[in-house]
Amino acid sequence: MFATNSVENTYKEPLPGEEIVISGIAGKFPNSDNVEELKNNLMNKVDVISDDDRRWKLDHPDIPQRTGKIYGVRKFDAQFFHIPCYEAHMMDPMSRLLLERAYEAVIDAGINPKQLRGSRTGVFVGTCCSESEVNWFFDKPKETHFGLAYYKNMQANRISYYLGLTGPSHCLDSACNSSLVALECAYQSLINDRCDNALVGGSQLCLHPYMSLQFSRLGILSPDGRSKVFDVNANGYARSEAISVVYLQKAKNAKRIYGTLVYGRSNCDGFKEQGITFPSSKMQSQLLQECYDHCNLSPNNLSYLECHGTGTTVGDPEEISAIETSICKKRTDPLLIGSVKSNLGHSEGGSGLTQVAKVFFFFFLILNLSKYRIYIKPFKTLEMTNNKF
Repeated sequence: MFATNSVENTYKEPLPGEEIVISGIAGKFPNSDNVEELKNNLMNKVDVISDDDRRWKLDHPDIPQRTGKIYGVRKFDAQFFHIPCYEAHMMDPMSRLLLERAYEAVIDAGINPKQLRGSRTGVFVGTCCSESEVNWFFDKPKETHFGLAYYKNMQANRISYYLGLTGPSHCLDSACNSSLVALECAYQSLINDRCDNALVGGSQLCLHPYMSLQFSRLGILSPDGRSKVFDVNANGYARSEAISVVYLQKAKNAKRIYGTLVYGRSNCDGFKEQGITFPSSKMQSQLLQECYDHCNLSPNNLSYLECHGTGTTVGDPEEISAIETSICKKRTDPLLIGSVKSNLGHSEGGSGLTQVAKVFFFFFLILNLSKYRIYIKPFKTLEMTNNKF
């Protein structure tokens, strides 16, 4: 991942059939065992953020009680995946869940997983912190095989090993956009012929209360556990969990197509007087502008933008400012925007693919069915954009 101040126009529109498409999707989300349950929960406006004690006892006043939790963290069919029980017991729960979702994503694409054995299929996983590492490094230091269990690379390598995939296989950590950077890396590998297909995953589990405590003391979590994205009452985000995988291949080989990846690009803010964690609307705007310039596309053709939008009082205004500057200058129609984090909370390293899944399944509803919209009072920065959103 690198920053650049110039755009080298090397983009070439792919030939018919050579487009990179997403043909399979699988995932587990808060109180949603699969993408179909996610769709139903979103359509029915179900509050999937809960205050139960499935993860830890709620006994610290600085830790928000409401978080988004997935089901079945302790369940895994080790025999099906030919993993010894003792090894499965020590595996990072994210590795177990990703392996299951990868298998499901391949099937969702209409492919028998056995057909991929020996193929140049890459595996790219975006992830941040593993909150269960402390259990093995400090609480159970005498256990063996912890390297097979908790090194982050195993989240990707285990998938490649089980399915017999010979393409690139690695994990990427760029904080909250990890799974989208993994998606970009997979896209670049496909167009540069480093692999023929790709599995892209995103993972996040909230398993240790002290991680939430540190985020709370940073001032980025909502005390009431509600991500009020773009809302005048926004006060931080609710932490959440997600494990999701998408399958990428060329259009000519796909049995179904959820969407097409036109282009991918990333940058970095570099130095800022405000500090390393402060978002830069300038660099976000520059990145968006570079993407459209590089592909010779007009931002005016954009119908909907799924935003990062977490509900923080700093991040949301900076993002809106970047979108207005780079995309909305010459628009005649308002741009529809949204963020799935207003429904599910922020799944941090795994959040990007959650947003991808939401957009594919709800694009028609977002554009056409007003009954599925919830109206909020926007924050001041959004009100000052002269009805551009």
